[in-house]
Order: sequence, then structure tokens, then C-alpha cells
Amino acid sequence: MEENHESEVQQFYGGRSIFMTGGTGFLGKIIMEKLLRTCRIDTIYLLIRDKKGKNIHTRVEELLDDVVYDRLRQQQPKFRYRVHPIAGDCSLPGLGISAQDRALLMANVHIVFHVAATVRFDEKLNIAMGINVNGTREVLTLCREIKNLVSAVHVSTAYANCNRPDIDERFYPHRLSAVKALQLYEALDESTLEGVGEKLSRGWPNTYTFTKALAEDLIKTEGKDLPIAIVRPAVVLPTAHEPVIGWIDNMYGPTGMVVGVGAGLIHVCHVHKDNNAELVPVDMCVNAILVSAWDRVTHQHPETPILNFVTTPGNKFRWRQYIDYAWKHGSQVPTMKSIWYTAFTVTDSKMWFAILWFFYHTIPAVCMDLCLRLVGKRPRMVDIYKKIKKYCDVIFFFTHMKFTFSNANTEALWSRLGERDREIFFFDMASLDWDTYMNSTVMGIRQYLMKESPDTIPAAKRRLNRFKLMHYTIVYTIYAIFGYLIVMLFAKILLPA
Repeated sequence: MEENHESEVQQFYGGRSIFMTGGTGFLGKIIMEKLLRTCRIDTIYLLIRDKKGKNIHTRVEELLDDVVYDRLRQQQPKFRYRVHPIAGDCSLPGLGISAQDRALLMANVHIVFHVAATVRFDEKLNIAMGINVNGTREVLTLCREIKNLVSAVHVSTAYANCNRPDIDERFYPHRLSAVKALQLYEALDESTLEGVGEKLSRGWPNTYTFTKALAEDLIKTEGKDLPIAIVRPAVVLPTAHEPVIGWIDNMYGPTGMVVGVGAGLIHVCHVHKDNNAELVPVDMCVNAILVSAWDRVTHQHPETPILNFVTTPGNKFRWRQYIDYAWKHGSQVPTMKSIWYTAFTVTDSKMWFAILWFFYHTIPAVCMDLCLRLVGKRPRMVDIYKKIKKYCDVIFFFTHMKFTFSNANTEALWSRLGERDREIFFFDMASLDWDTYMNSTVMGIRQYLMKESPDTIPAAKRRLNRFKLMHYTIVYTIYAIFGYLIVMLFAKILLPA
């Protein structure tokens, strides 16, 4: 008899089929890759919609062509047949799934991962409600219809309850229940809903966190009879270990700041450097999500288990360290896409930030647009900096508020894993080396996000040195002019004619 070398978690997934929302997103891509590469799953049924003139089959083919699947492609060249697209949309009734596809899911699915969400912080409330809350309700309805449902995981966010400073791994009551919120969503027009929502969402900085809180409340009331778990990731950053080191496909959160500073676009950052930076690698987060589905079934839970996937108390990471490490490693691998030297100032003062923004960004942007007009080109720098300023204002809340997260459930889950599963599904944040991780993060941003080969680093360094010379020439020239004017002013005052 052949010996089974699979771990407990691998055996849990062996031969089973998955239904998944959000598979085209950052987290979703890594979840699919990990399942296909390390587990003998039968099929991943991926909810996906037509987009930008491309049908679901074209979109899946393009999705699976991503470099993040290269390792899987080498090991299992025919992996694509295990991904079955299901036409649908989380914002539609019944998830927009046809009767035929719904019957297919009801008969074949064993595990559900609900990852889809609109993560735009400035999303209109009716859109955020439709996807993040009503979409969750529709997933719960489908879960009840699945004949052989074993486990389900809802991916929330560590900031779903950011209207409070201390966030434990439990449900919190809210002034507005999810059921009542959905009633308002169905009864009110868009403008009225926006007005009502603005009052009811006080305490939350944006529609994303507010609607994710409502989604959790919906699971508390409508999903208590289901084998479901909730995982709340903190801010998710590039991969630490697998399938490739440093992979990322978006500029959300702190990643956008690194890109902006590295490109010479951003010269002042509004950050409270001594606050904790709740940042987690996407691959470790995914491992925790996959293990939580196994744990929901194999261990007794008196109520819906909730995991805060955040930094651990013994290995906290402050914004000061993030900035220092990003500068330390980023200065060694500059980008060829930079437009100026990477000089920047960090401040926690709102007033000082506004002053510096005006001098560092607004005035140069106006001057550059004037030059563009003079040569007959469309001015764009003022508009670009308006968008960057809006982005900085959005993340301000998360860099300035002080939160205390408990993660006892997450640590207990790690302790229950066997040695083999700890190797395959590693998610121990206590052992993450931040310096090494930030080095791979910066390299990954350059390679996978900026699409620049390591071969271009020497040329990029020469380019950066030219910008540095130009930068300091202009700065010292301005200083000299101001110094001369001050001397002349004092001379006129002290030595009148």
C-alpha cells in the first residue's frame, strides 16, 4: 500500500471542489495558485463577469497567464482544466448565476471562499452595499443550497471595526444592523441612501470599512447555522515566500506611497511614524485563510470563529521602520520611470503637511503645466497631484489612528498545526524578518509592478544621480537667491542711504 505523504490540511482539500468569489483580485490569485499547486483539489468554480469587452473565458485565460502562476505551470502544465469559470456578479441578485450553473454548484461544491469586495475607499455607498453586503447575503444563501457544504470562509478586513481602538476576535454590535441596512439599500434611491448612510456610518472613515462591518453583522445573524469562519487581514502587501518572492499586482495602501516616492512624484508623507503598521504578506495571509477552512471542520467552535490576521505583539512593525527600510532598500534599486530625485519629508503635523504639499507639489505642478501649455501639450500635473492628494487623505486615517488588535485565535490556530502543515501553510507572523521582507517587497514592486528588469538597475542609478545633481543645484540656487534677498533687505534697513 502506497504511503500517503499529504499533510492533514492537504488531505482535507484532497478531491474536493471549491466555489470562490474574488479570484481575479490580489488575494484571490494567490488562493487559487496555492490550492492548485499544493492540494489535490478537484475543481475551482470561479465566479467571474464579463469586463471591458472580454468574456469570462478570455478573462480566465489572461488571469492564468500571470507570472504568479509560472511555478504552478512548470509543475502542472495542464492545471487550467481544474478552473471552471462561472458567469456571475456579486452585485446581482442570486450572484447573477444561471439556473444551470447554480445546480452545478449545489451538486459539486464542498468549500466556499468569499473574497470578493469593492476595496475602493471612496466607493459610492449603494455600490459598496451591493457588493460587500448584499453580495455576502447571496453567498450565504448559496451556501445553504449546496448539498455537501463542508466549510466556508468569509474574508473581511482587520479594519471592519475601526470605529473602536481595541479590536478583538469577536463580533461587535452596531447601531445599524445589516438586515436593516439592506432594507434601506433596497428601498431608497442612490442620493437618499448616501445621505442616510453618512449619518449612520459615523465613526468609520469610508464606505469600504463600514460595509465590511455590516457584512460581518450579516454573518453573525444569517450565517450562524453554517460552518463558516471569518478571517480579517490587515493591510496586505507582496508575497514573502511563495510562489515567487515579492510578487504584487496593485498600488493600494503603502505600496502606492513607495511607488510615488520612488518615482519622484511624492516628496512629503503624512504619517505618524511611531504608530504600529499593521502590514501582512499576502502569501502568509492566504495560508491562514486556507487553514481556517480546515480548522472550522476539524475542531469544535461554540460560535463563528474570527481570526485577526495582523502583526504579533512580539514582532510589531512601526511606520518609522517601514519608511526607513523602504528608503534603505529602495535607494539601492531605483526605477527607470522616475521623473525626479527621491527626496521626501515625513511629518505627522496636518498644518506642516499642507504647507509642504503646497511648496513641494502644488507650485511645481503649476509650473510644469505652464511649460506643457507653452509647448502645445495638454496640462496634467495639477490633476495628477489632486489624485495623489486624495489618496494621501484616504490613508491618513490608518496611519494616524492607534489600534490594538488581539490575535489569540490566530495564534491558537498556528499552535494546532502539525509540523508538516507548518511548512506548507506557513503563517507565523512572529518569525517574519521585516528587514529581509522589505528588501523583497521593494524588489518585487520594481519587478512585478513597475515591470522593470534587474538588469536596468545600473542605468536607473545613473539616472537618479543626474536627478540628484539637478535637484540640489535648484535647491541651493533657491537658497542662494533667498539668502541674497535677505541680506539686501537687512542692508537696506540697517544701512539707510
